[in-house]
Amino acid sequence: MLTTLREPLKPRTKEEYAYDVLRTAILRCELKPGEKLVLDSLSEELGVSPIPLRSALQRLQSEGLVEIKPHTGAIVSELLPADIEQVSLLLERLESLSFEVAAHKVTDADIVRLHKLVEEMASALAAEDSERWSELNVEFHRSIAHITSMKLLVEFTNRALDNWTRLRRWYLQQIILQLPLALAEHRQMVELLALRDTSGLAELVIQHNQRVRDECRQVIAQLSHP
Repeated sequence: MLTTLREPLKPRTKEEYAYDVLRTAILRCELKPGEKLVLDSLSEELGVSPIPLRSALQRLQSEGLVEIKPHTGAIVSELLPADIEQVSLLLERLESLSFEVAAHKVTDADIVRLHKLVEEMASALAAEDSERWSELNVEFHRSIAHITSMKLLVEFTNRALDNWTRLRRWYLQQIILQLPLALAEHRQMVELLALRDTSGLAELVIQHNQRVRDECRQVIAQLSHP
């Protein structure tokens, strides 16, 4: 049974409920890449009729999390090791633009919130809770995109981060990357953002993402040649 069924419900339509449960299960890899989504089984498990369930699957398809194939049905979108490199590179470009724009729009309240997120990341690191650290990391980068107030940039960033979350949980869950160094880089990002230092931010974002890609390449090489 999907663990999200045990979570408290908020007021929402049946379509929104099915969408939220399935989306969370896909991001958590409870529904595995390539897994077939059988409409009758999901309808029974979620207690939702096929019509809102189909609508939820179509929404997930539009986000790239589900593939709906004629005469075959729906499956959870596949993940490949090569996707790690591609998504990381895309995130680098999106984050570079986010920080560039955010440097001209950031407020003191934004800086306070970002500092708080970084300190929560430090607490997660001290507790050796890498999953919580990763969740806060995603929230940090979503927050930067939101500061820009650019709707498409926020949308693309969210989709790229969703893909990164799935890839991390599927391929990198047991691997602890250099989190202390990553934490220091995030703290420096906030400091440079407060100074509106766009050139410093651009350099740091590239450095940060390239290092993560290098670490991931090593992990993928190990997976390919155990």
